[in-house]
Amino acid sequence: MKALINILLGLLLVGVVAAIVLFFTTRANEKEEDAAPPRVEKVVHMSTGGVVANIERRLEAKTGFPLTVRCPKKVDQSIGTTFRCSVRREGGEDRIAIAKVRIRGAGGQFGWTSTPVPTPKASEDPAA
Repeated sequence: MKALINILLGLLLVGVVAAIVLFFTTRANEKEEDAAPPRVEKVVHMSTGGVVANIERRLEAKTGFPLTVRCPKKVDQSIGTTFRCSVRREGGEDRIAIAKVRIRGAGGQFGWTSTPVPTPKASEDPAA
């Protein structure tokens, strides 16, 4: 009889410990749910006017003729953002280069490279 009482007391003790653990585990989960949702970083957009002016100024100095550069009006200012701009002769329709721009630093610091657009050869021109 004494062994049976010891077994029942042991089971009761295990049940109480399990109930306490379960209680604190569920309370911790409730506290996590009540916590504020994670903060989402706000996207900060910047105007590309300075980028356009920089590309035009440097490429005009290189080519010797006026250019028109078109970039998206606003872009994400985050470091690593990339976008492309088209370069045309002023008043011209044909794109002569593509400028690839990358935001490299805080406050919208950027760098860019340009690649000429190949002109079609006379044999490749479907109108010829």
